Amino acid sequence: MKKFTILSVLSLIIMSSFYIGTKFSGGNSSTVQTPEPIKYNMIGCYLDEDRDYSQEAKEIQSIYKTNMSTSKIKHLLIYIDGLAEEYDVNYNLIKAVITTESSWNVKARSRVKALGLMQIMKACAQDFKTPHSEMYDPYVNVTIGTMYLSKLLKQFPDVETALVAYNEGPRHAKKYKDEYIYNSNYVTKVTTHLINYEAVIVAENL
Repeated sequence: MKKFTILSVLSLIIMSSFYIGTKFSGGNSSTVQTPEPIKYNMIGCYLDEDRDYSQEAKEIQSIYKTNMSTSKIKHLLIYIDGLAEEYDVNYNLIKAVITTESSWNVKARSRVKALGLMQIMKACAQDFKTPHSEMYDPYVNVTIGTMYLSKLLKQFPDVETALVAYNEGPRHAKKYKDEYIYNSNYVTKVTTHLINYEAVIVAENL
């Protein structure tokens, strides 16, 4: 990992502030502490020198025809990488969940009113003291989604069960047997996207 220059850091803070504004009302949730605004804006101030964010953004735009420009996708990927480090979640796993949940559609809305890139439900947004309407902001959405995923990864014994909990809720995940967990269509989809993203990283470094 390498740090940005001071100018680059300031640019990222300004950019993040433009997209995010003051989205969080502050205070603690019952499970995960919401970052203070300055810390929130500073996430993403580190670049992984082994990643080609521009190429990743072009591929996402080409495959999924998302309603974000390539430039916005690139900056979002940098931000996601910062979140991954901050909350100890695999960077490509976050991307795989986004791909499975919304195919990178910022305005995605399910029949049960899950919103945005990581399809955040109203109850989940409320747990993190954030209005559900803010989930159409990609930066707020991926922050809440990553925080929630991080919580589930700590709560459950493996990634597969955590993914089922993310998709169906923790109470359901606790009831299921391993046979269901490991053969879940949702887990299969996320895992497939994860493998594809990891394979791209390996190929780029050959």
